[in-house]
Amino acid sequence: MDRKKKKGTLLKKLLITYSISILISFAVLGLLLMNFFDRYFIESKKQLLIEQGKRIASDIVLAYYTGVHDKESLDNNLMVLDTFLNARIWLVDEKGTVLLVSGENEDGGLGKTIDISKLRSLYRGYYLIERGRFSNMLKEHSLTVGYPIFLGEQFKGGVFIHASLSELQKTLRDIYKITIGVILAAMLLTNIGLYLQIRRISRPLREVSEAARKIASGEFQKRLKIETNDEIEELGISFNHMAESLEKIEENRANLVANISHDLRTPMTSVIGFVEGILDGTIPPESHKKYMGIILEESKRLVKITNEILELSNMQQGAVAFDKASFEFYEAVRRRLISFEKRITDKRLRVELILEGERSYVYSDRVYLDRVLQNLLDNAVKFTPDGGSISIKAYEESDKLKLEIENTSEAIEAAELRKLWDRFHKGDASRGKHKSGFGLGLAIVREIISQLDEDITVESREGCVKFTFTVAKARE
Repeated sequence: MDRKKKKGTLLKKLLITYSISILISFAVLGLLLMNFFDRYFIESKKQLLIEQGKRIASDIVLAYYTGVHDKESLDNNLMVLDTFLNARIWLVDEKGTVLLVSGENEDGGLGKTIDISKLRSLYRGYYLIERGRFSNMLKEHSLTVGYPIFLGEQFKGGVFIHASLSELQKTLRDIYKITIGVILAAMLLTNIGLYLQIRRISRPLREVSEAARKIASGEFQKRLKIETNDEIEELGISFNHMAESLEKIEENRANLVANISHDLRTPMTSVIGFVEGILDGTIPPESHKKYMGIILEESKRLVKITNEILELSNMQQGAVAFDKASFEFYEAVRRRLISFEKRITDKRLRVELILEGERSYVYSDRVYLDRVLQNLLDNAVKFTPDGGSISIKAYEESDKLKLEIENTSEAIEAAELRKLWDRFHKGDASRGKHKSGFGLGLAIVREIISQLDEDITVESREGCVKFTFTVAKARE
């Protein structure tokens, strides 16, 4: 698919979807408004005609019947109301004969007799409302209001006011035009605003998509700069965090490959060199046993580093099952410390063991916790200079048991201290004097502690390094 076409898909889909929604909404609104205007104007006109019909019947026409006004005054009054109401006014007698018509007799109603059924409501004292051509007596559709005329108790006829609906509809059409114009203008402005808003949303999304493609191709340095003060900006920040994590992972991967290559190359080179020396006679037969012993030790180193890599990988993938149970922890510490007796004696180290209380039961995985003790004590013995000291202290704190392993050592800088947990990380000193380490021990320790839902910290000050980790106490 064309790349440019793909970029415009989201913008077009959103724009079309929202435009259709807006069009339907405004169309419904327009229909409702038109219906409202139609009902409102008809109802207003009807109420006006009813009021004026009552006024004509009760004031003007009665004044004529009682002799207060003559026919000329009546004609003048009806003409004024005709102009004011824009409607024809008929005066009919009790038999339905049209006696008087305001204005010109355009409909030819003067002298005609209306349908007697239209007088029945008036005769009973009710007014009449009708839409149409008034039994074909009118030339155009009109709104007709009829109002009764009573002189005392005697029914004298009625007043019929005919307002042309075409005039009302013309007014309504003008209003409809204005309404439709306003709606179209509102739709245009809404769509412009919608387009700008969708572009504002889609542009950073396209940037995220483009950045994702670059990261997928290996450009882990790509970063986004999105400033929208909303969830999209949060997405950009999260994306940058992800990119930083991926960059760090890639850096760690490269370092891992380099470190594995370094640590595997050394023993493999030794093994190959000694084997070639034995095979080509460079190494005399009397030295074969010695060098075969070296080959065996280097092979064991290869097996050990391979096993530790696999073990750490399995832990990180959640493939290792931890079997937690209650057991006495102090005895486990003593047993593991005894296993280092020869190395401690050879280096003339002073060891101080301080255990709070005689016994302390913990709830953890005995095997893997022993592995933590093994690696931390091995690290302490290895890096403590000859004649130095190691302090092991255990104490309870809340629902945890804390164990501190502190040994004399040169201070470690903060930047170096943070790298101690990285796989294959070994300080400069360890590469020379302590070649037996692979830089996996502390990484395994941290992973075990993490899998056991415990905490471990390391701190360094002048003359010593201290590791502290927690173990959950067993419930009584």
